Amino acid sequence: MDDAQSKSDNDEQTSRASAFVERWQGVTASELSTAQSFVRELCELLGVPVPHATPEQDYMFERPVTFSHGDGSTSPGRIDCYRRGHFVLESKK
Repeated sequence: MDDAQSKSDNDEQTSRASAFVERWQGVTASELSTAQSFVRELCELLGVPVPHATPEQDYMFERPVTFSHGDGSTSPGRIDCYRRGHFVLESKK
């Protein structure tokens, strides 16, 4: 790839990143209504696979978990976005 093509690709990526930030900056809608859209668009911007349901539950939205509490009790919960061995993402408004 020549320098002109590389600069053009960088400029396009910068433009796409700026558009992403502009779109999401100042969003006041609830976490529930925006988290998955935000993550999907971020994945597309970064050129990485989007979360998807799998039997192994290794990369997905709303992964079920069981919380253990100090009193010995447990309760069900969910992780907003999870990728085994990589990250846990909890969205907040």
